[in-house]
Amino acid sequence: ALPSMRALAQALRISVITTKRAYEELERDGFIESYTGKGSFVKGQNAELLKEEYLKKVETSLTDACENAKRCGMELDELRSVLEMIWGGN
Repeated sequence: ALPSMRALAQALRISVITTKRAYEELERDGFIESYTGKGSFVKGQNAELLKEEYLKKVETSLTDACENAKRCGMELDELRSVLEMIWGGN
């Protein structure tokens, strides 16, 4: 569990209002869950953020692959065939 808003505000020497606002933003963005009387807890890794990270990696890899394919004169259909072969595990 995360510290209570009041405890965190005291530890950081900031306003409880500031702490409350931060907790609300974290909950709205899907990073924590708050339960009345129980406290606030960190959620599991945000699935959308994780997907976005992987998408960036795929885009980077495919950009590199396309640049290399163009350098060696490969046509789009050839590149597509290679991708389908890799995707299919052949």
